[in-house]
Amino acid sequence: MVSVAFFGSHPLGETCLTRLHDHPDVTVEVVVTYEREADNWWEGSVHDLALDYDYSVLTLDEEQQVTDYEVDYLLSVYYPNILDGELLSHPRKAALNLHQAELPRYRGSNVFSHSIMNARDDDYWRHGTTLHFMVEDVDAGDVVDRNFAEITEDDTARSLYEKVREASVALFEETLPHIVDDSVLEMGTPQKEFDGARYFYTKDSLDGLKEIDSTALADPEDPTALYDRIRSMDFPPHEPPYTKVNGKKIYLTKAGYSDYGK
Repeated sequence: MVSVAFFGSHPLGETCLTRLHDHPDVTVEVVVTYEREADNWWEGSVHDLALDYDYSVLTLDEEQQVTDYEVDYLLSVYYPNILDGELLSHPRKAALNLHQAELPRYRGSNVFSHSIMNARDDDYWRHGTTLHFMVEDVDAGDVVDRNFAEITEDDTARSLYEKVREASVALFEETLPHIVDDSVLEMGTPQKEFDGARYFYTKDSLDGLKEIDSTALADPEDPTALYDRIRSMDFPPHEPPYTKVNGKKIYLTKAGYSDYGK
């Protein structure tokens, strides 16, 4: 029997929490997530699900209280905060994160957008998901395992998000038995042993990219790059890329205005 402190959000967090709950050799001691009243863009709630399972629940600003719980593993799935050394060293065995990108290729934020924007120049048409050990340096720990989804020329950031969620569920289901029997502790591969390009993007890495000058639309220097830029930021229900005509925003999206409440 292994004990877990679960940090998470998003529908993927709900699915992973359910897999933990359903496993006969796992006990979830505490769940850390958003407040029940949080106005998030996705449907569902890890908080509500945890209460349904009768788990102890802490909110984001209470995360340090996890140290009051004795656990074997800390498991993070779409948790928004960067965890400090005290939390990462608290579990008896390891802290693990399910990162929604291929490591070491994509560390940081906005990974779906940048993966689409980079795919053509890099000739790299897949996006990954990675289970890795957590260290204080963001997304820098040893890799346990990875799974991949294809990037197509029709994908938007939102469609890629959905594809990778499915790949992440499969990866989590494959590796959960290794967490339960502790063999995961022997599965880490240092990131320096992987080849390929490496990128790190901060949360503000897309700032200023959504507004596209109308002259660039009328006579683009590189129409394909512009197309990739537009679909890389098409992520309902968030505001899509746009141009301005006479001061009015004109949205540029494959998804349609109704998906944005416009």
